[in-house]
Amino acid sequence: MQESSIMQWEPQGFQLETTSIWSFPERGSWATHNGKWRGNWSPYIPRNIILRYSQPGDLVLDQFAGGGTTLVEAKLLNRNIIGIDTSDAALAECATKTEFSHNGANGRVFIKRGDARNLSLILDESIDLICTHPPYAILFNTAKIYPKIYPI
Repeated sequence: MQESSIMQWEPQGFQLETTSIWSFPERGSWATHNGKWRGNWSPYIPRNIILRYSQPGDLVLDQFAGGGTTLVEAKLLNRNIIGIDTSDAALAECATKTEFSHNGANGRVFIKRGDARNLSLILDESIDLICTHPPYAILFNTAKIYPKIYPI
């Protein structure tokens, strides 16, 4: 995706949240963000977390990459990020959303197929921040996986 097709690169009038209750007037649709991916979170959330708890050039991990919201924010904020997901469709969505080129968005994005329960592909303790949005249990048939916890 090229710069010319994106109308807005950051949220207008953005300020870091300063309380423990965060409320956003809209979901957020700057850069390549949209609300089409099931269960995604508002890009205001990873933006706040990444800005508050990391520095430019740091390595961020999102082991539930899904629709790529956190990956886009990391790239825009000049953080490097590893995005992991079990879904080929999710990985394709992440690749599409992060292929943009924009002056100042220098974060490198590494997209990997994998399972959050086994992160052996990360060879050392190089992760500076984990910023992730786990999938909702209701999206999976948890009653079959954990019958003692979620009885039918």
